[in-house]
Amino acid sequence: MLRPALILLAVIVVLAVVLTSRPVPLPPTPSRGVVLQNVRLDLYPEQDPEATWKFEAGQVEQDPGSREARVSGLKGGERYVGAKLDLRLKAPSVIIDRADNLRLPYATVEILEGCYRLELGKPGEGEVLVDQRSGFSAPSIHLTAPGIEVFGRNFRSDFGMQSPTWNIQKESAQTGGELPPCEIEGGR
Repeated sequence: MLRPALILLAVIVVLAVVLTSRPVPLPPTPSRGVVLQNVRLDLYPEQDPEATWKFEAGQVEQDPGSREARVSGLKGGERYVGAKLDLRLKAPSVIIDRADNLRLPYATVEILEGCYRLELGKPGEGEVLVDQRSGFSAPSIHLTAPGIEVFGRNFRSDFGMQSPTWNIQKESAQTGGELPPCEIEGGR
C-alpha cells in the first residue's frame, strides 16, 4: 500500500512542477475599437437635433475607452439644417468627442448665408472647437466676405455669425459702391 501511495505522490509532484514552470499566457490586448477606411459618415448631434453633419474621409477610428472618433484624411465636411446645406468645413482631421463636438487642428469654414469664409486657427496654434450648442471657437481667425476682411484672435461665434466676438488685429471694409459677388459655391 505504501508503494502505490509514493508513486501517486511522485506523479502529483512532477505534475505540479510541470504546471508551475509553464509560461503564463498574456492577457488579450484590449480592443482598439473599429477602424473604417474610405468612409462617408453622418453625424446627428444630440445637442443640435436640427443639424446633420456629413463627412467623407480616408479613415475613421473609434476609441471605445474615450468614446471618441478620430477622422483622418478628411476629404470634406458639410453641415445641413433640415435638408438645407448650411456650411462646408475643410480640415486635415477631426476628433468627434462623446458629446458630438468637433476638435480640429485648424479649419476653413464656408458659411453660405452671408458668404463668409473663415480660416480658423493655424498649424501648431491650438485647437479649433466646433461646439454643437454654441458654434465655433478658435485661437485666430481670418474672415472674408464680400466687402470685408478681418484678422483677429480669440474668435467665438454661433453657426450663423449672428454674434461673433474676437480681438481685431486688422480690419478692412469696402465703403460705398456695389459689393463684389459671393465667391462661395451656393453662397448668398
